[in-house]
Amino acid sequence: MKKEEEILIIPKYLSTLEAFKIINTGALEIVNKWRAGQKNVLDKVNANGVHDVVTEVDLAIEELTSKISKEFIPGVRIFGEENFRQDFSVTTEPFYIVIDPIDGTKEFVKGSTDWSISICAVENGIPVVSSVFMPDRNEVFTAIKGEGTKLNDRLLMVNGNAPSEIAVSPRQIKDENIAKRILTSAHKPIEVPALTPKICAILRGDVSAAVYFSQKGQSASLWDYAASVLLINEFGGKITSLTGKKLPFIGSEVIYKEGWLATNDPIRHSELLLCLSGAVCI
Repeated sequence: MKKEEEILIIPKYLSTLEAFKIINTGALEIVNKWRAGQKNVLDKVNANGVHDVVTEVDLAIEELTSKISKEFIPGVRIFGEENFRQDFSVTTEPFYIVIDPIDGTKEFVKGSTDWSISICAVENGIPVVSSVFMPDRNEVFTAIKGEGTKLNDRLLMVNGNAPSEIAVSPRQIKDENIAKRILTSAHKPIEVPALTPKICAILRGDVSAAVYFSQKGQSASLWDYAASVLLINEFGGKITSLTGKKLPFIGSEVIYKEGWLATNDPIRHSELLLCLSGAVCI
């Protein structure tokens, strides 16, 4: 019976991934139009109550995601960064879409390549279809639960020769206490801003791990990490909180204010958790 149910479910996942591809195509048009225009940058108050930057691109891509998703999945609800109003009821839906229209808006505005469009479908609290599109690198990372992770439609395999380097936010590398904790791990810190670019660095084999420590006024919210959780897991790696717990997909905890660690394999993950928590390194 289980196999019959899976046969019924898979087409839904494939259709969802097709919707994500259409969204990415439309999003690139939005980006190019903004870049050819006045490049307006606006102000907003984010989920942590802190002033942050937002662009017309963020708003337009989230609107496009809602429109296309509902064409493919009538009635589906969207959990997105730009329209978030402290309503967590969406996360209790049996099937919903998470969108971060630009993960790394500051980098996007500065002209860096380290930003992405991150989309994920969640079913019963589990990520099942993911897409992370890095337009300026011509990279699209995708995953369907149980089918592995792909880069531009090519199945990825863990790179056993990935350097012992760990992606860390530039802001956190400058923190003396954080820098000391990272140095105890025997992993060289590499500056990579935003969450999804860190995860993509693992997937392409640039680094072996990525970490983010809890800081006041900051969070890694569901729209930041949803797609990345599935991509890393299907790749054969692991991502958890810095205490080893799974990242949440239901309820108010999805505005996640604790740290996280992602690695290219579970053994490295266990070792790094010990180091970064202040225990003796292996």
